[in-house]
Amino acid sequence: PEELIFENMIAAVFAGWLGKLTVGIFALFGTARYGVGLYAWRVTEKLERPTYSVIRQLTDGVELRRYESYLIAETTTDAVGFREPTKDGFRTCAGYIFGKNKSRQATTGSEKMDMTAPVRITGQAVLPDTTTSEKMKSKVSFVIGNKYSLKTAPKPLDRNVVVRTVPGHVLAARKFSGPPPSDLKVERERQRLEKALDGVGLRRADEETHVYGYHDPFITPNFLRRNEVAVKVKGV
Repeated sequence: PEELIFENMIAAVFAGWLGKLTVGIFALFGTARYGVGLYAWRVTEKLERPTYSVIRQLTDGVELRRYESYLIAETTTDAVGFREPTKDGFRTCAGYIFGKNKSRQATTGSEKMDMTAPVRITGQAVLPDTTTSEKMKSKVSFVIGNKYSLKTAPKPLDRNVVVRTVPGHVLAARKFSGPPPSDLKVERERQRLEKALDGVGLRRADEETHVYGYHDPFITPNFLRRNEVAVKVKGV
């Protein structure tokens, strides 16, 4: 019947229009999210970072860097590895940076400090064959801007936060994009670092592995996020 044919035509047109609208909404949402993520990346790229110079380019994209000394606000977590400690450690250090402190510049009150990069996680990758006795508690830290010294940096109100100097040192580091790395990814990157060091007769200075995250894990697109895995090097 003509009425049924007409109704089917209307339904088909409506379905096509609804499909295009849905695709358009998702495309608009994706574009908006990408735009916000790109803006977040640009802002983070302008944050203050520790100063270093590249001594040498090794194989497999590994850089040998000489860092100048800098200050950090650090907390030791009860967790191990590189994923589990991040949330609580980040919250603790962020609390200090954003005002949970006592200013040394004024007689009363706290001080909101500028955000910096990277967020540092120091510890040991936890793999299925890692025994309890081998597990190293992880430390999370924020870099403190170079306008501060140990004498002028605000005093933490949280006893779990320690402000200290990281002495000048040499790191072997490798950068890569993507989400915050899993412990397995960190271990694989560490092995790549050690292989590159072996190739030039160098050794790591200790058992710690460092993971540096330069961008937020939520807004910045993964392909723009900068991660690094690094180890300290001795004898350079």
